[in-house]
Amino acid sequence: MSICTLHNIRRCLFSLPSTNKIQAYAEKRIIGFSANQMYNVVNDVGQYSEFVPWCKKSEANKISDSLTLCDLTIGFPPLREKYRSRVTSLPPFVVHSVCADGSLFEVLDTTWRFGPGLSTDFDQTCTLYFSLKFKFKYSIHARISHLFFDQVVKTMVKAFLKRAEELYGPPSFNHFDSKVEIIDYKS
Repeated sequence: MSICTLHNIRRCLFSLPSTNKIQAYAEKRIIGFSANQMYNVVNDVGQYSEFVPWCKKSEANKISDSLTLCDLTIGFPPLREKYRSRVTSLPPFVVHSVCADGSLFEVLDTTWRFGPGLSTDFDQTCTLYFSLKFKFKYSIHARISHLFFDQVVKTMVKAFLKRAEELYGPPSFNHFDSKVEIIDYKS
């Protein structure tokens, strides 16, 4: 990386607002996998380190049919942090994750919901609703996250869709070309 680029990043980083507010993103889209298939991908938190960008380690401890405690380590240089998530699920419709313990997030709330898809092919499509809200404990992390927010939210859903394709084969239609409805965006 050139010195000029580093200078621009520093200037951008330190000129960002100092307020540490909740950042949010939510989207809705029709995808070429069933609700059950997507639920299985999203609910398998112990495998996240294999396919979720920036997830370096993922360990899941199932407490009950609907509750799992997960220890996750995430990292994108220069950050590497560990936190615990409390994941509740309602098969095959909802997976909801909340940060329960960690030094990085004040708020981390992720919800995946799976609803009816195309009426012509309900068994192989579903409507995906994805929402993410987070707030860092420290302003410096918030400032850094503002620089990468767009990249992170765009990459997240794609990673899960690609994982579904690895496990279940090609989608029933090319959902990467379908319309994505942005429901919430606060960077």
